Amino acid sequence: MAVMTAKAPAKPEGLEVKVRADKSLEIRWQADGGNGHFHVEIRYFDFEGPGIEADHLIELEVVNKCAVKRVHPKELPLNKAWVVKVALRAAENDLLSDAVEKQVAWDDELSEEESKKDLAERVSHFQKNDLEPFAQAKGIPKILVVAAQHHGKSSHVNHLFRCFKCDLNLNDQMDVAPAGKEEKTMSMKSLELPVDSSHMVLVDTPAFPSMNDEMKEKLKVLLSTGVEDGVRRQDLVPGQQSSLKKPPHGAIIVVSLCHWRDQQEEMQVYLQKMAEAFKNASSGQVAFPYVVAVTFRDEFLKDCQKEIPREELEHAVAGIKNAALTDHVYSITNYKPGALGSARNNKETFDLLSQLLTKASREDTASSIQEFLAFVKSSPTCYVGIIFCLFLTALCRFMKFT
Repeated sequence: MAVMTAKAPAKPEGLEVKVRADKSLEIRWQADGGNGHFHVEIRYFDFEGPGIEADHLIELEVVNKCAVKRVHPKELPLNKAWVVKVALRAAENDLLSDAVEKQVAWDDELSEEESKKDLAERVSHFQKNDLEPFAQAKGIPKILVVAAQHHGKSSHVNHLFRCFKCDLNLNDQMDVAPAGKEEKTMSMKSLELPVDSSHMVLVDTPAFPSMNDEMKEKLKVLLSTGVEDGVRRQDLVPGQQSSLKKPPHGAIIVVSLCHWRDQQEEMQVYLQKMAEAFKNASSGQVAFPYVVAVTFRDEFLKDCQKEIPREELEHAVAGIKNAALTDHVYSITNYKPGALGSARNNKETFDLLSQLLTKASREDTASSIQEFLAFVKSSPTCYVGIIFCLFLTALCRFMKFT
């Protein structure tokens, strides 16, 4: 008589792992009628560690349910960065199915009081060591924030505002468009960031959806001439902006980690062309200072299913550095109202700003204007001609509106 070999059960489907604000885990999966016996294994790894041996292990047996909630282990620091790996198996007749696995990761967190203190110290240091020396040498810094659509550009401006105000509960200052919707920033919008008795100015710009020839020319206009609030992307036409206005001092390029992960080849081309425009601003006379803020770090880590999320993040940042032609790339989670602060996130934010002002202090973005004024001064005839052209322009505009 043949001996029947017991067959292992089919592995479960639809495993989902959600992390709540208190870092408790909500684990759900699918099973016929919600019946069955399941084995759940939860392993916690230090985010900065090698990911070989778990720092903590939890094993659960779940009967006739397809969900379980587990609080954060009291043995592990709640404010530390962790990678949590969940393995789910169906059990039947002492046999286990193959495992279905899912993982989540997050950064360190500070309490509200700790966050305010940390930010206040960084703002004070930035003012003394970066902002004041820059302002004395070049005036109030004016910084462009540029990106493709839905990369977190306006959210980054809001993030910086909250950091400088040392209050992560503040309302948004700039409109933010949900992913998949039409763009919100239709024209230039300036925002003053208070820094004790001083300030710096951020300019939220309309998105540059591509880096084709037309968009590159518009970006060059933005870099080489002064722009006012209310100017729209279609207004950035070569030769139609005033050459007498002072250009901005530097720029923050915002790049979404999630876009980079999902559209890497497209983003490589986009960043390379944008970087070329920055390297050759003002008709090749200026290497325009810029740094890169890599946003959606929290979403990237939450979704990352690679064995060691930290290494996957480092690989993505290295790729962005190569495409953007700069080592000055900083991975950041844009703070939203009510968020908890992160010492790592605060450090990256102020390192980015410090590096940008350092680069901007060594580059004169207004050199083309100075050359223009020097030319005018050396040529009185040219000066009279320019005044006459300006008079005719003003007269035409007056007649148009009367």
